[in-house]
Amino acid sequence: MQLTTIYDNIIFKFVEAATSTRFINNASSGLIITSDDNNQTAIARWGQVVAIGPDCINVKPEDYILIEPGKWTSGFYINNSRYWKTDESMVIAISDEPGQTY
Repeated sequence: MQLTTIYDNIIFKFVEAATSTRFINNASSGLIITSDDNNQTAIARWGQVVAIGPDCINVKPEDYILIEPGKWTSGFYINNSRYWKTDESMVIAISDEPGQTY
């Protein structure tokens, strides 16, 4: 399936593994960090860009982006892969390597 994005929308995958309700946080040492925080969307998260809309200026496919806390949609599936959407205005930082949340 070909994915075409419109306006300044960004389709991305989170760098961290995610279940249907929670992020699985790994420290750079490899330790899994558990959290009893019920609102894991209160932390900015890193994602890798899959597709961008034609109005995106600074972000390009395959960039790693740091997204403002909670400024993404619920996940959706295409061909058994899970994706999320955000807008370019919600991007805090851009990198060519994945960042660490913890």
